Amino acid sequence: MSGAGTTPGDPGRARQAWMDLSSVLSRVIPASFFAFACHVFWKDFLQTGKWTSLVWMFSEGMVVLLLVIRRESHRISRSPWDWIVALGGTFTVLLVRPAATAIVPEYIGVALQLAGTGTEIYAKVFLGRSFGIVAADRGIVVGGPYRIVRHPIYLGYFVTHVGFLLANGSPRNLALYLVVYFFQISRILAEERILREDESYRAYCQRVRYRLIPFIF
Repeated sequence: MSGAGTTPGDPGRARQAWMDLSSVLSRVIPASFFAFACHVFWKDFLQTGKWTSLVWMFSEGMVVLLLVIRRESHRISRSPWDWIVALGGTFTVLLVRPAATAIVPEYIGVALQLAGTGTEIYAKVFLGRSFGIVAADRGIVVGGPYRIVRHPIYLGYFVTHVGFLLANGSPRNLALYLVVYFFQISRILAEERILREDESYRAYCQRVRYRLIPFIF
């Protein structure tokens, strides 16, 4: 006797279960790493009183919330390189640490971090649940800061990171940020390759010419 639905050994059910598990792990694992890094910076703030550590914690801590609430992708890259640059750009930044050497007075670093964090928050509000790590189509966003550059969250990260580095200068942090931005630029190009499959995104690119920094890139 046959019936509708799936059987216990049905491959479709197993595949769906694996996809559900992958979706949970893709949120929980990165969120856990970010939460741990934020804890490290919180402890440094309590010990040293460096405001750049506190602002860094707040800026990167937003990722935890956005990872948890993000929506599923319409289309996601299967390219190994796209996954490498996405994970590299996301997790390498967690290796930077507060340093005793300040290239500029800390208040300048804090001011840049606040400006960058404000840009991130503004862009993330517009992006909402479309936030993600790996290049994917989670919907096209064209309002707010996306009318100025195509990747305003990355612009916010860049300003924030410059502020932190200037107030926490060390060869280690400089080397890490150079690696981070090799990954981030590669990540931007990967995201645009996926999004350009959508005609509305191609039209958006005609209206907003610059990817990251107005008049430069």
